[in-house]
Order: sequence, then C-alpha cells, then structure tokens
Amino acid sequence: MSITSMSLAQLNWLLSYIPEVALPRKKAPIGTTPGATIRSSVTEGMYQMVRLAGLSGAVAVTVGAYGAHVIRDNEAIDVRRKKAFETGSRYHLIHTVALFATPSARYPLITGTLLIGGITLFCGPCYHYSLTGKESTRRVTPLGGILLILGWLSFML
Repeated sequence: MSITSMSLAQLNWLLSYIPEVALPRKKAPIGTTPGATIRSSVTEGMYQMVRLAGLSGAVAVTVGAYGAHVIRDNEAIDVRRKKAFETGSRYHLIHTVALFATPSARYPLITGTLLIGGITLFCGPCYHYSLTGKESTRRVTPLGGILLILGWLSFML
C-alpha cells in the first residue's frame, strides 16, 4: 500500500465520523428562547430605528462639519443665520443620541417616530434658513420642537 492511498483511506475514515459528531450548542442570548430566536415586527421595528439613528448621526456629523467649515467662515451669512445653523446641528446630534435609546422605551416605535419627526421639522427648517436666508419654512420649527418634547416625554410612558 502506498503512502498516497493510505492517506486517502485515513481521510475517508475521518470524514465518515464527521456527521456523527455533535457540535457544541451556542448559548442563547439573554432574553431569548432556547433553540430559536423569535423575530417579530416589533423587534424588527426597533432594529430599523437603531439603523435610522445611525443614518441620522452620520447626517448630523456631515452637516455639522459643513457648517463649521463653510458657514462659519462665510462673511455673506449674517450672525442670526449662523446661530440658527448651530442650533439645528446641536439639536440634531443630541436627539440622534436619543434615537439610539428608543429600543429601551416602552413604546419604541412611537418614541422613535416622534423624535424623527421632531428632528426633521425642527432641524430641517434651521438648516434651510441658514443656507438660503428664506424664512418661509421657519414657521414649522415650533411644531418640530413640540414633537421633540413629546418624544422625550414618551420615554416615561
């Protein structure tokens, strides 16, 4: 018997035992049922909320960097518009951090929806006014502020 055929015979012998060997079971994460992970529309919604928070954070940092490098140094933009941009950027980043906490709320989809709506309706008009100087969208800013307040209060439900 040659070395090659002996090695092949040993390999076949080893492979014949592999299906019979039981691999160790992975430990289930805390709070899950053993054997299977339950995914529902609620947990899927919470996962999507965290993903949205990640996107919102990336946008907040990008917009903040734009403001720090372009708007702050632009002499054509008055101080009031610069302050509005700073306020919008600060509120955007703070409330994005709050979005990451929405899965811990009792009603995460309500909390997340209120915060996202508030970020959009508060920070969006601040950015728009700062970039264009048009005050037409500023009237919805208080509605965005109310949604942000309600979003924070919804953590208490």
